[in-house]
Amino acid sequence: MKHKLLKSLLLLSALVVGSSSVWADVSTLTPTSSTIAPSDDHFTVSYANGGGSTTIWGANSCVRFYAKNTITFESKNEEKITQITFTGTVNANKSGTYPTSMSASVGSITPSTISSTGSTDFSWTYATGATSVTLTIGGTAGNIDLSGGEYVITYTPGAGGSEPSISASNVNIAQDATNGSIAYTLNNATGSVTANVTTGDWLTLGAITASAVPFTCSANTGAERTATVTLSFEGAKDKVVTITQAPKTVATLTFSLDGGSYMQGTTFTLTSAGNTIYYTTDGTAPSNTSTEYNAPVAIAAGKVTYKAIAYDTYGNASTVKTCTYTGIAPATLPFSWTGTSTAGKSNLGSVTGVAGYSLGSDYAASNAPYRLKFEAVNNYVTIYTDAKPENVYFTVKLLGGKCDTGSKIKVQGSADGLTFDDIEEFTMQGAANKEFEFTTSNAFAATHRAVKLVMSSKDQNVGVGTISIVGSSLPATLNASGYATFASVFPLDFSSISGFTAWKITGANSSTKAITLSQITGTVAAGTGIFLQGTASATVNIPVAASGTDISATNLLEGITTATAVTANQYYGLSGTKFVKVNAGTVPAGKALLPTSAVTSSVKEFTFDFDETPDGIVSPLGETEEGAGAIYNLAGQRLQKMQKGINIVNGKKILK
Repeated sequence: MKHKLLKSLLLLSALVVGSSSVWADVSTLTPTSSTIAPSDDHFTVSYANGGGSTTIWGANSCVRFYAKNTITFESKNEEKITQITFTGTVNANKSGTYPTSMSASVGSITPSTISSTGSTDFSWTYATGATSVTLTIGGTAGNIDLSGGEYVITYTPGAGGSEPSISASNVNIAQDATNGSIAYTLNNATGSVTANVTTGDWLTLGAITASAVPFTCSANTGAERTATVTLSFEGAKDKVVTITQAPKTVATLTFSLDGGSYMQGTTFTLTSAGNTIYYTTDGTAPSNTSTEYNAPVAIAAGKVTYKAIAYDTYGNASTVKTCTYTGIAPATLPFSWTGTSTAGKSNLGSVTGVAGYSLGSDYAASNAPYRLKFEAVNNYVTIYTDAKPENVYFTVKLLGGKCDTGSKIKVQGSADGLTFDDIEEFTMQGAANKEFEFTTSNAFAATHRAVKLVMSSKDQNVGVGTISIVGSSLPATLNASGYATFASVFPLDFSSISGFTAWKITGANSSTKAITLSQITGTVAAGTGIFLQGTASATVNIPVAASGTDISATNLLEGITTATAVTANQYYGLSGTKFVKVNAGTVPAGKALLPTSAVTSSVKEFTFDFDETPDGIVSPLGETEEGAGAIYNLAGQRLQKMQKGINIVNGKKILK
């Protein structure tokens, strides 16, 4: 309605002011047919008959102004009246001769503001406020009726008025803020409003508006600061507001890696935005005199506890953060571990290079070597290495029962032990207790320095027995005579070796008691038995191949890739410069044996008979050939002349 709009406009005009503005509030009084003298908590309205009708409120719901009547507006709390507005609609049926004049105890009124065809409301404003105002209807006759009438009284609190209500008595200033506002509301305020800082010189107040007191902070020192603001209202009680700036909060300090075991040399970072960080490694509390952090930190060998603290530019400190890392030294390749009746996951965890594992309890000792229990998806073993892994070999056994859909173990590689790449996945499927041997054929990345075996899919539990990892080569140590036998679970490459030679046994002569050997110059399949020849007591490196050739049809040597129990006289084995019968016992993995079934078993020992000796290679007994015509017997003894039987002349066998 129009009178509602006017009331809003009048209130808005009173509130949009500056630091010396007048603050005002409004009371709206509405007469009714039963209440000819309305009132509220602030004002009362009373009527007096000055000679006209005694009925002020008629049956037609009109505010009727009779000649010589008076209307008095009086404050209950000494509120000062600044304006009174009459609202309503002229009732033509009840209107008669208009009053000739209107007067008030304060201020003046112009009767012409009311007409049957003109304005339906009128108001008057006082130059100065009063707590009581009486309106007198002038003239000897005449009246006017306003239907739906209301009296809108605009006022400010007087000396005895209510205290202004401020919505925020404690305001926390945002860190590093340069300006802001104190929000509040005002009730019953009259007169001007001022504000000043009574304590603290860091806060400057701006112009006060209807909703806020703006302020500007001086430079933030980071420390806690407090200012008290007094809001003063003319003729009203002061309101004191305390504003506090809390100490500056230093940005959270974080470690990029959670505490735990990591590959030695793995780096972590420390962050606290915009601040300087210091740390210690000896367990003492850090301060701004400790080691300053300015680059990623490499995890040292062993267990180290890092404590760190951050400082801002004001010297405020963060809370101390602590992280403990265990740096795992890498395994020197080749790495090999096999479970025994006494060796399970705890033993594996103590081996150099093993960074961690997530496995179930060990399988019983009777299941050796398959002690490591992979019983859930994501069970894993991680091993750090000092060089790029070339191949991974491992053995498993189905120990959870028949495996119909297949359990799977995935081999993964990593450069940092944090993020892993898939290399190859292997499936175990079949009857309970079925055994498997797996060797990776896919290449690792040049940067990979960690290997993980992880159960990627489960049908039944599996036990892992042996884990072997090789780099680009495998070491082999020759005996004091310069010989050795060798076997590997990985393919080997002899095409570009130097400093030693590799041989296969192609035959054995029971008459001469000599073994015939033929040199290997290419690749051989995993598990191939090899005879090595080189410098006495030397350690040689045998290159690992991605794949190899099966030479078992022409090679009598049998490779032993896992510890194997043998009976007496079942094999011939290398002893010094001869192959002799092996006693009953266990032959360790990595050796090669000659089965007695492949030769005449009555022969107790064999010497070597090389089918071909390349130029520059040592003689059968490791002696350097001495010019043309040098003659040796099969025992390697130097002869003055050829004797009956087999002689070796210039490295060639000659029968006399």
